[in-house]
Amino acid sequence: MNSGPANVMNRDDELLAQAESVVYKQLEGDVELKAHVYFPAGERIGGKRPAMLFFFGSGFDSGSITQFAPQALYFASRGAVTVLIDYRTANKHGASPIEAMQDARSAIRWVRFYSQPLGVDPDRVVAVGALAGATIAAAAAMKTDLIDDETDPGEIEGRPNGLVLFNPMIEVTKGGYASDLFVKNDVHLKTAALPNHIDFNLPPMLILHGMSSPLTPSATVEKFVKSMRKKRNHCEFIPFPGRQHSFFNLNVDPWSYDYCNSEIDRFLVGEGFLNASVEVDESDLGEVREIS
Repeated sequence: MNSGPANVMNRDDELLAQAESVVYKQLEGDVELKAHVYFPAGERIGGKRPAMLFFFGSGFDSGSITQFAPQALYFASRGAVTVLIDYRTANKHGASPIEAMQDARSAIRWVRFYSQPLGVDPDRVVAVGALAGATIAAAAAMKTDLIDDETDPGEIEGRPNGLVLFNPMIEVTKGGYASDLFVKNDVHLKTAALPNHIDFNLPPMLILHGMSSPLTPSATVEKFVKSMRKKRNHCEFIPFPGRQHSFFNLNVDPWSYDYCNSEIDRFLVGEGFLNASVEVDESDLGEVREIS
């Protein structure tokens, strides 16, 4: 079977064809950043549904906009307006990590600005991301020193109400993963150090972490969770023993993909973002199995 680039493009086209694609940010040089929106069944205008914004995994360099399409389709079926967000990367836009962080805030503001036609409750906006996508989602909530993009309407809140993070890059270390892009763009590594921005009253957060990932050390993530809890923030941590950083993708590990969706669903229901669904017996899911 041919699984080359053409097939990947066809798959991506099919996934995006199920969404409504709109430009959420227009930049100089005819740069357009798009949001791909999946709507649940029912009336849109005037609705009060939760919104989930998905930021694909990357090292601030490149990534696939359709990575979270399966999750977006699932949570749209659960009643959320789900959005795949394109953000600036080094390979495609020559962008710095700071610009990617700005895009996350811009996307959240865009959803709130158009909450009426989108049928979104502006007080139930959840940011979901992986690797650098998780870092920029968290930065939107945590970084008070982030200078907003000049195209943003400053009167609209750019902080999400909740966070779901897969293998977040808690810190970028010297010589570590993605550090070269910080050096190249003259951005200090501490800019992406989320522990420096832990404070009281942060949005509820769920972290799902592949414990064997060489890109996001588990010890760093666990230390971050403890620090979050010391500030009395609601920060849930679910470790996945033996998993790498891409464990949650449907095409990588279908079992983990389903388990992650069930845990995210539970978290969102518990925090009041989603309405409860038919209860699933935990014995149907089993325990997270370690992969040797």
